[in-house]
Parts: sequence; structure tokens; C-alpha cells
Amino acid sequence: MNLQLTTMMYHYVRDVGDAAEQGSGIPGLAVREFAAQVDQLAQRYNMVSWDDVRGALLDKEPLPERACLLTFDDGLCDHYLNVFPILEQRHIAGLFFVIARRDANALPPPFKLHFLIAKLGLDALSKAIWNCLSEKQRRTYRRAEARYRLRWQSEPDVVKGVFQRELEPEIDSLLHELLEKHVGPESELAQRLFLNGQQIQEMRASGMNFGGHSATHPWFDFIDSARRDREIRASRKFLLPIEQPPFAFAYPYGGLADDAPALFHRNQFCAAFTTREGTQQADAYYIGRFDGEDWHG
Repeated sequence: MNLQLTTMMYHYVRDVGDAAEQGSGIPGLAVREFAAQVDQLAQRYNMVSWDDVRGALLDKEPLPERACLLTFDDGLCDHYLNVFPILEQRHIAGLFFVIARRDANALPPPFKLHFLIAKLGLDALSKAIWNCLSEKQRRTYRRAEARYRLRWQSEPDVVKGVFQRELEPEIDSLLHELLEKHVGPESELAQRLFLNGQQIQEMRASGMNFGGHSATHPWFDFIDSARRDREIRASRKFLLPIEQPPFAFAYPYGGLADDAPALFHRNQFCAAFTTREGTQQADAYYIGRFDGEDWHG
């Protein structure tokens, strides 16, 4: 494959106090900044849809020069409240990677952390979790922390990396308790944070596309193959009533795994998007993307 494609990646798009942010303190790309960025991209590139990209991948249909695709991860309410009106007004079709949550009343672990860090701060949350860990879990934390300090320079990335990887299943119930104590009922937070079925149907009817993003948002390079398969199958099941296969997928956190392409192919996914920057796409299951929050034109 030799595909020239610029793909942008977005997560939270919100302003302080708006209907998406809801006083949560979780920051995001300002709505006005996002709109301006879309206009800049539309001036410099030819905006394409997932249907266009899929046609190029499967049928060798040519993309226009300087093709650009907009993608959005996690299936957040921001995407309906703030992104969808901007794209619809400009006749641009975005590709939205939605988490196939099994329980509408539950938050996947990273989103529990988002709420808690926004409320307590990273240091206070880390101390609260540390105080509840067993000695064995603390040893696990120290070993993982040392490795991640060689991998990441950002302190939040290091701390969240341990919580999201080595300690993910062990602290989930603790994060739930901390949420209930400091932020609010997890069920209400979950129902407000993510897109609901009616919003997805409205967006789809207006030409937006949807892709898979796992069920629990794990690091694919950390979990085993059996769980990767379950996560991908959950996304396929979620997408079948919404989209025509083959589908697109976005790796949670950008974590990659060698067996993922075969698992995607088996489950009717013809493309997967990473967090690695790049415009020259040589493999449909490792398509590069640029983070909109870091993009300066």
C-alpha cells in the first residue's frame, strides 16, 4: 500500500462550563480553536471521508491530492455537542471511534482517572491510591514506574501508565470508590460523558462515520492476545447495526501489537489508526495520525 493521507486525531473538544465540560474540570481543545483549525485544514487540504479512504484501501480508488481525514476518539459527548455542528455546517464527514462499553453506567479506567485528576490533582490522587495498595502492589508500582521514566518524560504519563497498565484491574474498584466520594455517582458521569444511541444515529444519518475503539480502552501492547481479540470483537458487534463493514479501528492509547492486524482482518476491520505521526501510509493497519491539540498548521 502507498497511500498519501493526512489524518487528524481529536479527543475532548470543549470550553470551560459548556454542556460537554459540565464543570468537570477535564480540559480539552477550545471549541473556537477547533473550528478555526478545521477551517485552516479545509483551506490547505482536500477533506475526505472514511468512505473515501475505504474506497482507496479496498478498490484502489484514488484520493485527491493533499487528502485529509478528521478522526475523533472515545465517543465523547463533546463530539455531538461541539464537533458535529461544526462539521455538519462545513459539509465535512468525520470518523468517530467509539468505545463499545458493555455497561452504560460504568466508566472505563482511563476516564475514571480523568475525572479524579481534574478534581483532586495528580499528586493527591496518587497518594490516595498509594495508601490503599498492598506491599506487593507497591513493589509492582515501583518497578513499572522506573521503566516508564525511561519511556516517557511527562510525569502524568508515567503515573497514569502504571495505573492504566500494571494496576488496571486491581485498582478499578478503588477508583470507583474515589469517584463516588469526590466527584459524583459513576453512573451519572458515564451517561453524561459518552455519546448515546440517539446521538450516534443522528450523526450517522447526517453522514458521519463510526469506527471501533475497543470495549475497555486497554493498551494493546500490554494485554494478551485473547483479550485483544475480545476487545476487537466487542467493537465489531457494536458497529454492525450502525456501519457497513469492513470497519475502521483506532488503537487505544496508540498501543500496538504484532497480532492485531490478523485479528482486525478476522473481525471485518480493514484499517487501523495509530497515534504515530505520518502522511505516507504503507500499511492499512498502521495508519498515522496527527494530534489536533499539538497541531499548529
